[in-house]
Amino acid sequence: MIRMFSLIFLFVYLHSVTLADDLILVKLGENATIPLPVSANYRRIVKDIDYKDEEHLYRVCNGKNKAKCGYWENVKTKKKMPSGKTTYNKNKKTLIVRNMLATDFGDYMTGNKKQKRTVIKLIVKG
Repeated sequence: MIRMFSLIFLFVYLHSVTLADDLILVKLGENATIPLPVSANYRRIVKDIDYKDEEHLYRVCNGKNKAKCGYWENVKTKKKMPSGKTTYNKNKKTLIVRNMLATDFGDYMTGNKKQKRTVIKLIVKG
């Protein structure tokens, strides 16, 4: 019964997402490789503890911004947010989040929000 509910939920969710979005399925605790073009910063919309949308900003380190880069920051509160270690691979043009936490799943975008990828938690039973 639970497995059937999970499949129905996944089916409904996948059909509610537009075709232009790329979906990435990742297990909790594994690495997410998110294809996004080069940008000075990235954004993500994730759910907080109360299941409300929360926007975070990630600044890529470039040598000039050492104090304000390399971590996810809540846009409203300006606080550092817990997350798996995040880096950008310029050669592969991918944002990499290592050791995904439950709070890391959501929509990842370029800083200008023109390109978006959705990272969904993959649950494997059995």
